[in-house]
Amino acid sequence: MNVEELRVHRELEKEKVFKDDFVHIKVVIENLSKSSFDFIEIRDYFNPQLFRLVLGENFISTRIAPKSVIKFSYVLEPKVRGEYPLGPLSVIVKDRLRFNSLERIVPDSVTDILVYPPYEDIKRIEILGSKRSLLLNYGIQRSKQKGLGSEFYGMRKYVFGDQYRLIDWKASARTQKLIVKEFESERDITVMILVDSSETMAGGAIENTKFEYAIRACMLLTRVALTRRDRVGVFTFSNKKNLTFLKPGGGEDQFYRVLDFVAKVKPQGKCKMLEAFDYFIKRFQKRSLVFIISDLEADVKDINAAIRKLIPYKHSIMMINPFSPWFEIHETDLSTTDKALAEAISEEMMEHILTIKQEVRNLGVNLSSVGPDDMMHMVLKNYLDAKKKGSAY
Repeated sequence: MNVEELRVHRELEKEKVFKDDFVHIKVVIENLSKSSFDFIEIRDYFNPQLFRLVLGENFISTRIAPKSVIKFSYVLEPKVRGEYPLGPLSVIVKDRLRFNSLERIVPDSVTDILVYPPYEDIKRIEILGSKRSLLLNYGIQRSKQKGLGSEFYGMRKYVFGDQYRLIDWKASARTQKLIVKEFESERDITVMILVDSSETMAGGAIENTKFEYAIRACMLLTRVALTRRDRVGVFTFSNKKNLTFLKPGGGEDQFYRVLDFVAKVKPQGKCKMLEAFDYFIKRFQKRSLVFIISDLEADVKDINAAIRKLIPYKHSIMMINPFSPWFEIHETDLSTTDKALAEAISEEMMEHILTIKQEVRNLGVNLSSVGPDDMMHMVLKNYLDAKKKGSAY
């Protein structure tokens, strides 16, 4: 039995899918030898906590003739957003009497699958982030500056240096003085979204953890900002081993770059905000509207020092705090004892957050604690308020 003469590989219809999509997997077994294999078993491994088998089987037990090819396929449904491995492939060969067997793991047979948030979430975010939706739901006002934009602002007397093409000759003839038109344009800004990806952000139901809500908030903020012609960048952080930076960009393509970027991030490591922000300011200094999304389960002094790192760059800073107890007991039936314990933890955590809130308020930073039901609304409100005030320019 020469197992090396069996070639086995996996074929994927696609390596990037939405969480509510399906992954169709085909496994191909090719016998290169002149002899048959009377008993082989091929198994393709996957993590049942991350994928659900919805059709077919991920293994086959069969006989394969010389110089022939056998295929089998199955379908998986991803359970959670993220980047996860599929595989490896295992080959077991037995003799005719099944007394002897040989197992081999197929080299390089692990494939990473990138799972985006549910497609419905993405469409909902795109709809909610559209200009029409923002106008209907929030009565948005644009931050404007006088200049050479496309919208009429007003009229004034001509002063030396004005462009002749801006002169309104009819108004000038009426008043016997040169009158020029002024136009206005919306100020474009850079929005940096800093998302805490530490292990504590994984608290809550597996599909609705603090981190999953943070990712949705990041995507919504990205869509809204891009709709309003702002540039958007993302930085995810926990400790030195888990720092990822996506430079700011604009346009439709940036939304999908952000989608790809955040889909690969998993909550892991301890939150070391000071060293993370030290890394961030080395990569980015431009004055911007900065959103920090974190459960703030770190030392108060560390958080305070981290925020102080950003202050010299004149950023307008907004902090969104997914308050842990509101997420971790959301829609959970608790016993009387567990409920009392949860309330005690909630009070202790709230004292911690209030201490941080006072510390950052002294630095001119707004901190909002949110639950699952109001997180998206608060992110949008803070962004639109900042644009309306023009505080990030």
